[in-house]
Amino acid sequence: MTGGPASVTAGKSVLPTLETVMMSSGEPGKIEKRMVVEYGIALDGVWLPLPMLRRLRTHGPWDAPFTEADADQERVLLRHELADRHNEAGLHRGTGLTDFLDAIPYEPTVSFPRLPDDGSSS
Repeated sequence: MTGGPASVTAGKSVLPTLETVMMSSGEPGKIEKRMVVEYGIALDGVWLPLPMLRRLRTHGPWDAPFTEADADQERVLLRHELADRHNEAGLHRGTGLTDFLDAIPYEPTVSFPRLPDDGSSS
């Protein structure tokens, strides 16, 4: 192959490198990169993670203010009445939050059926 990256043209695969760190016990450890799945919804182009929305649901007007949302998330939450201002120091759950969360079809753990050993489907 010509014209491609050296790792492709040389015919060898490139594996990610791991960094070595020193653990508190003095033993070497490895830092690994992993992909994590985050469930959420994009509303008006702003990402709202479901765990954050569930935590917001626990913050009522007489509880401690919810301060996790960034400026864009706060703007969208207020616009759609998913949150209300909490004495100008944060947010608390809005009137539409509970129904909004209940309408999202979300199953945290979905089990897959086991495939038969003989390869046939039943």
